[in-house]
Amino acid sequence: MQANLFLLTGVLALSFAQASRADDRIAVVTPAILDPNAPISQAMKRECLLEANLGSQVFQKVSERFPGTEQIQNSSQAGPEKIVLRVTILGALGMGGGGWSGPKAMNVRAEILRNAKVIEATTLNRQSNPVWGSVSGTCPIMHRIAAALGQDVARWLPSALVLAKDKNSSSDQTVAPRQEEREASTAAPDRPTSETSR
Repeated sequence: MQANLFLLTGVLALSFAQASRADDRIAVVTPAILDPNAPISQAMKRECLLEANLGSQVFQKVSERFPGTEQIQNSSQAGPEKIVLRVTILGALGMGGGGWSGPKAMNVRAEILRNAKVIEATTLNRQSNPVWGSVSGTCPIMHRIAAALGQDVARWLPSALVLAKDKNSSSDQTVAPRQEEREASTAAPDRPTSETSR
């Protein structure tokens, strides 16, 4: 039973990836964006370079699934045919001293944009593994968390693109009949509001 479930999950993931790879041209905003209100210590901002590291990890992992993925510094640089992937750091937890000073974590928001409009989004969170603390300092641990989040974003992206396409198709199908109704109404002759007695 578990083997069948694992196989089904793999087939679905492959289907999502193939469906989206066919015509999607993706550009990843790097470095990642830091929310100005994100609760992050000044020492971590200064020493760990979270935005650069997370942006690099997201680009690397997405490129493995979508060859030809590009890097841009701002979503406005993308042409109308491009899908933009933007990742924002919402918060990061971690005191100096590595794993001995407590758990480390990062919370991010991933967004898919087309024509500067967000069409799909999700929030992801990763926390340090206790084993990491015995061999790593705080910044190396945060870099491992960024790598894990990069993989999470890459795994989420194919299915998110399929959902976004479904939403867009449904919207097009809803708009089309309304346009036809308007055209038919404009073309139809005026109907009298009352009949004249003979």
